[in-house]
Amino acid sequence: MSVPPILKVDGLYKRFGGLIAINNVSFEIAPGEVKGLIGPNGAGKSTTFDMITGVRPPTSGDIWFKAGRITNQPAHTRSPLGMARTFQIVRLFRGLSVLDNVLMGLQPKFPDGLFASLARLGSLRKQESESRDKAIQLLEFVGLADRAGHPIEALTLGQARLVDIARALASEPQLLMLDEPAAGLNDAETRNLGNMLAILKDRGMTMLLVEHDLDFIMKACDTIVVMDHGVKIADGSPAEVCRNRDVIAAYIGRRAADAEH
Repeated sequence: MSVPPILKVDGLYKRFGGLIAINNVSFEIAPGEVKGLIGPNGAGKSTTFDMITGVRPPTSGDIWFKAGRITNQPAHTRSPLGMARTFQIVRLFRGLSVLDNVLMGLQPKFPDGLFASLARLGSLRKQESESRDKAIQLLEFVGLADRAGHPIEALTLGQARLVDIARALASEPQLLMLDEPAAGLNDAETRNLGNMLAILKDRGMTMLLVEHDLDFIMKACDTIVVMDHGVKIADGSPAEVCRNRDVIAAYIGRRAADAEH
């Protein structure tokens, strides 16, 4: 008996005025799978990513998560379902420490009402302590435990991306969605990121990666969706994608041409 997909994107279509940005895009992600979403600039990757996470509504088509239809659900309802994302432009809370930014991802549930809170003061303190311990563990995982007390403004772009990932992991997602996680990283940081994703994969984490670094995504992913001009032109293993003539013409060939200039 086959395992149902954790995410199913079915016939997504997005129009901005007279521009068709996404045209009938469909794909699935199985539990534990790492899927890449690649394509040239303007291919529609970010728009597709934003529709899956609820940032933009699709014009038509459907999105299913854990067998539940979430097409028209607002973005803030998707995290409690088990979906977490990072952003291409890192969105962290300025004025807070590195540790506090990760704690924001834990979303502690405090009881309603003053008297209920006072009655459970001991358990709340325990919850706070456990949350801090978990946040420190996540910072250790991304290699930034020694920066826990530093202001977020003191970090490099690469370090800020790692904090963003730690914050996303804090919610214990069933689907982790990373929007260009290697953008702006140096070679050492990119290798570290690749190692982290390999560990998460070994732990059974399901992931969707949008990325421009072709070498990085070929190593990190089980399967890859390739888009061009809003259309899906390939969906398969890294080896299959590399052999696909449409991909070579639309993406790999274009990158080579750009490199010559």
